[in-house]
Amino acid sequence: MSLQKILSNPALKDHATLEREEEFNNFMKRVGEVSTLVKDMASGDKTRADAAKALADQYLGGKVILDDDIKLKVKSDRTVINTNAFKTLENKDPAVMDKDAWMAEVSKDAEKRALDRKIRREKADTLNTQAIKAFRRGEYDKALSCYNRAIEHVKDNPMLYCDRALTNIKLGNFEKVFIDCEWAIRLNENSFKARLYAAKAHKELEDMDKYNECRKELDDMFPQHEDLIKYFLDKKEGGYGDEEEN
Repeated sequence: MSLQKILSNPALKDHATLEREEEFNNFMKRVGEVSTLVKDMASGDKTRADAAKALADQYLGGKVILDDDIKLKVKSDRTVINTNAFKTLENKDPAVMDKDAWMAEVSKDAEKRALDRKIRREKADTLNTQAIKAFRRGEYDKALSCYNRAIEHVKDNPMLYCDRALTNIKLGNFEKVFIDCEWAIRLNENSFKARLYAAKAHKELEDMDKYNECRKELDDMFPQHEDLIKYFLDKKEGGYGDEEEN
C-alpha cells in the first residue's frame, strides 16, 4: 500500500483536523445553497422567487434552520446579497420579469406587429388598385412602379408577383418575368398565372426548350384551361390585359 494512501486514512487524522474538514465542508454546502437561492430569486418564476426569498430571509434574519439534523443559528447578518435589488429586478431586466409582466409585454409586441402588418397591407392594397387602373389604361410604367411599391410593403402575396410579371411582359422586360413567377410559385405552388407568364416569356425570348417544358407542365396541370393557354401563348404581343384576374 502506498504511503499517500496510508496517510490519507481517516483513522490517522486527529480530532482537530476532522473538525476543520467538517467545518469547511459545511461552509461549501452553504455556499452552494446560497448560490441556488440567488438563481431562484432571479429566475423570473414568481413562485420560485417568492419561495427562495422566504428561505433567504431565514438564512439572513438570524432564524434557526434545521438542516440534516444540524441546528444552525446565524448570530449576525453578514450577507453581501443586495436583497433590495431583487425587488426592482423585474422592472429593470426583461429576462427576469414575472410571468404576468412578460406575457403583457409579449401581448403588446404582438399587437404592435399586427397593427403594423395591417397598415402595410392597406398601403399595398391601395397601390395594387392604382396599378390595376394604370394597367387598364395602358400606362404600364406607372403600373410597374405601383406594383414595385406594393411588394415592398407586402412580400407574401403571390398575385402581386404575377401581376408584376404580366406588366413586365407588356413592357418587353421578359428576363424580369421569371423571378416574379418563381416567387409566386413558392407562395402558391399551384399558381396557373405564374406558369403561364413564365412560358410566355420563354417563348418571346425564343428559348424553345424551356418554353416546351413550361407548356407541357401547363397542359398536364391545367387541362381545363387548354383554350386559354393556347390563346395567350400564341397571341402576338399586346392585349394581355384581359387575362389579368383582379
